[in-house]
Amino acid sequence: MTLKRQLSLMASALILLLLTGNLFLTLTNSSNYFEQQLNARAYDAATSLALSMSNAVADGDKVKLERMIDVLFDRGFFSEISLQLLDGSRLQRKVQPLTQNGAAPEWFVDVVDLAVIPAYTDVTQGWQRLGSLMVKSHTDLAYQDLWSIIKAEVIWYLWMALVSLISLQIILRWMFKPLERVEQQALDISERNLYEQEKLPRARELRRVVLAMNQMVRKLKTIFAEQSAITEKLREENYQDDVSQLLNRRGFDQRLQHILQQSDGYSGVLVLMQVQEFSQYNQEQGREAGDEILFRIGEIFNQWHSDHNDVIISRRTGADFSLYIPATDLIHGEELVEQCFNLLSTTVLTQRGGLNFHFGAVFIERSLVVEGTQTEHPLTLVDALSKADVALRQAQTQHISRYGFYAESTQNDIERTASEWKGVLETVLQEESIELHYQPILDSKGEKVIHFEVLSRIYDQQGIISAARFWPMVERHQLTPNFDLLVIKTLLGQLQSSANVQHEADKKFCINLSAGSVLSETFHDQLEELLALYPQWRELLCIEISECSISHIEFPLARLAHRLKSQGVDLGIDQVGTGSLAFAYLQRLPLSYLRIAGSFNRGLHLALDHKFFIQSMVQIAHNLDLQVLGEGVENEDDIKALKQTGVDGMGGYYFTPPINDLNKALEWRVKSK
Repeated sequence: MTLKRQLSLMASALILLLLTGNLFLTLTNSSNYFEQQLNARAYDAATSLALSMSNAVADGDKVKLERMIDVLFDRGFFSEISLQLLDGSRLQRKVQPLTQNGAAPEWFVDVVDLAVIPAYTDVTQGWQRLGSLMVKSHTDLAYQDLWSIIKAEVIWYLWMALVSLISLQIILRWMFKPLERVEQQALDISERNLYEQEKLPRARELRRVVLAMNQMVRKLKTIFAEQSAITEKLREENYQDDVSQLLNRRGFDQRLQHILQQSDGYSGVLVLMQVQEFSQYNQEQGREAGDEILFRIGEIFNQWHSDHNDVIISRRTGADFSLYIPATDLIHGEELVEQCFNLLSTTVLTQRGGLNFHFGAVFIERSLVVEGTQTEHPLTLVDALSKADVALRQAQTQHISRYGFYAESTQNDIERTASEWKGVLETVLQEESIELHYQPILDSKGEKVIHFEVLSRIYDQQGIISAARFWPMVERHQLTPNFDLLVIKTLLGQLQSSANVQHEADKKFCINLSAGSVLSETFHDQLEELLALYPQWRELLCIEISECSISHIEFPLARLAHRLKSQGVDLGIDQVGTGSLAFAYLQRLPLSYLRIAGSFNRGLHLALDHKFFIQSMVQIAHNLDLQVLGEGVENEDDIKALKQTGVDGMGGYYFTPPINDLNKALEWRVKSK
């Protein structure tokens, strides 16, 4: 029970007690007054009548006595008049029964007992006593008057109570407004919405509470800012180039290594870029001019990266750069490389700097590894870089800016044109033929499944195709909202038809949304309509956004997340650590969990800086009441190291590859290794 309600009840009880006590006193005093009046009237009447009838009694005139008694009795104020002579005979006695006449209810008469005492007096003549006269007052009129008084008092008290209670509620509402603001502030703090109250209450005690809350908010902001600054500095020092603001060589190689080791399949273009005669340019123009060129290149790449979220870009050393561009096939990869090359050709690099540059590119891919099948050995980082370097040297045979591809293609599939890919994708959408796979995410002990990461696959005449392969073409043809809706619809449909979900209602199913979907208001409406069709299962849904995408979709993402939160859908951030955005977004977005990028978890037991970074992220997240999950773990040593960081859950091929059936996924249990 709230304090406001308790005070209301206490005040109401006090008002009721006071009014009841006042009513009781009124009833008691009025009853005493009426008793005194009735008894006094009876005594006065008896005395007066006794004096009047003394002669008649002495003469024995019964007719006169009766007439005298009747005159007094007919006035209606008396219930009984009796005259008794000395010889013991009763000369005259009349009794009128009490009548209600609808005046006072019987229960009231029973409750309020008026103690009416009969008045006795002697009838005398001179010194001679002739008889005894008794007169008793009638109580009907007294009860009637008393009942009217009490009714009026009750009505008045009820009005007073009503006015008092209304006034009390108004006063309490006014008094409790500061406390309500404090309560809302506390709830907002739990939702990571930190702000200070500007309006301070007048009451000294409440003012102190508000000031204390504001001080706590300031301290929390300071703690979060300090922790974020330390973690961001760590990320910048270890993985970011100071001049170009791109990834450094270490950060790039780490992320590319993670991609090359994925069993889920991948395809893309690795590009090495080198600015020609940059050392000479530095000597002639000065180091500041050279740094300006590198900074401009970084700006151009970052601008291009905003439209290609999954691209990885780094400055390796000097004027050497590297890029990994996800591409569906070789044709698509060549188009993207040409697009990036043309963008640099029309910028300050060649126009103002007069510098030439060269691209060396190689298309790399790995087919999806299906459980129980053999696959080729994945391409190593050294091999990929070597092939890109060969292409770069071939391009550098020309003095002017140009790009070249590695002559030996690793492509085994039949190349598709963009229009052919569009046909394949539209067929999938029309037939709703997408297939979902489920990879468990276990708790920190590695014993119980808490999440399922939902992965999508499509099929064509060439076989199974993972999202890493077909998604770049989905983005190119602006079909991301359609595919995201299809994935969510398929998941909800499978949840509805599964008999095992009822027993696994504590698990969440996580789907990665694309930036294009988040930016589409139409998608927001369509998603809400879709969720309305599955009210029982939508609370099992989580949506994820890659950290690299947040910078240009944060505001529409916040709107979407708040709309979905009311329906029980959680929001998480995927690939944490790969973006360059400050961690302040953790406060601004209504998040439930973070998923650390797999590139940080591979080889974690040997990388103390990775471990420290994850520990820092865990500390920041836990202070904001967020879960932290790890992914991509593939050996026991990394699992032990990941547990030491304090994460809340983990997943990867070490436990199981993605499972292509929902019921089998729900039945899956951890096996001792």
